[in-house]
Amino acid sequence: MECKTEGKEKYQHSLNLLNKIKNMKEFAEMIDVVLMAEGEKFPCHRLVLAAFSPYFKAMFTCGLVECTQREIVLYDITAESVSVILNYMYSASLEINNANVQTVAMAAYFMQMEEVFSVCQKYMMDHMDAFNCVGIYYFAKQIGAEDLSDQSKKYLYQHFAEVSLHEEILEIEVQQFLTLIKSDDLNISREESILDLVLRWVNHNQESRKEHLVELLKQVRLELINPSFLRQALKRNTMLLCDANCIDIIQNTFKAFKTPQQHPLNLRYGMETTSLLLCIGNNSSGIRSRRRSYGDASFCYDPASRKTYFISSPKYGEGLGTVCTGVVMENNAIIVAGEASASKLSRQKNKNVEIYRFVSSTIFMFVLITLI
Repeated sequence: MECKTEGKEKYQHSLNLLNKIKNMKEFAEMIDVVLMAEGEKFPCHRLVLAAFSPYFKAMFTCGLVECTQREIVLYDITAESVSVILNYMYSASLEINNANVQTVAMAAYFMQMEEVFSVCQKYMMDHMDAFNCVGIYYFAKQIGAEDLSDQSKKYLYQHFAEVSLHEEILEIEVQQFLTLIKSDDLNISREESILDLVLRWVNHNQESRKEHLVELLKQVRLELINPSFLRQALKRNTMLLCDANCIDIIQNTFKAFKTPQQHPLNLRYGMETTSLLLCIGNNSSGIRSRRRSYGDASFCYDPASRKTYFISSPKYGEGLGTVCTGVVMENNAIIVAGEASASKLSRQKNKNVEIYRFVSSTIFMFVLITLI
């Protein structure tokens, strides 16, 4: 009589198999291939490599010399990343951190291990900050990881004021740097920060970079810079006075300061601000509109352009009822406080005041205060 194993037994069977194969590797039993990276050797099994990696499967079944080679050299892959990936193959544990995630992702990309690459990509997205987003962005562009590239570019541009203060941005190549400072989409409030960054980037390796100074200076919107700041920059950076072309650019800028502007200045994203009137506060059913219920979407009104924009309403349980007060912070975070909806109040003994904080287009509940 046929006896079928249940889910738990199948899991235990798979776990036993994995442990036995791992033990065989540890005791160097039935080893039939050795991977080499950075001079370090990694004995393992062809079957395991082929099971996890389409790259190795193709290599071992193509009929070429690699099919019978005992040792296989892996170029442009670190020994640590090979060790991490083999550990994953034999133990189902992927040990990645901020220091090795890019090299492991590169090795997984090379070996066509999509699952490992996806885990590395998610790790980089989840741990992205102003300190590492530049490196992640150019790494993603290099290997063609579109999702990671798009998210890191968005983060880089949105947090450029903070990113520009870190050393990582000083390491990028001249064409990458040029493309970056040309952009209108940098979220930065003062052009002085761009000039300061250009000078820091050149001074980081002045011997090889000073030849690019004129080209870089042309991308700085000098007419947006305070004249006194520009004069101070000239005093602190004598290299600006050592190039005739730089002098011409700066002299023309000072002349432009003294003449009325004939055309609007080209501002960057972070320099453009609009005052909006935010209308918020309703019961859970909201007011019907073409956009949705105002219970889900509150609206902002721009008096200058007479345009209406929508944001998600703060909702907790049955939604915010009456707004008692609201504050707009210097960083444009919005905090509103109000009573819970009438239906919710009727079922509770205490009177609640719910406080919410808006950050960009995302809403976070900030704190819940209970009034007895």
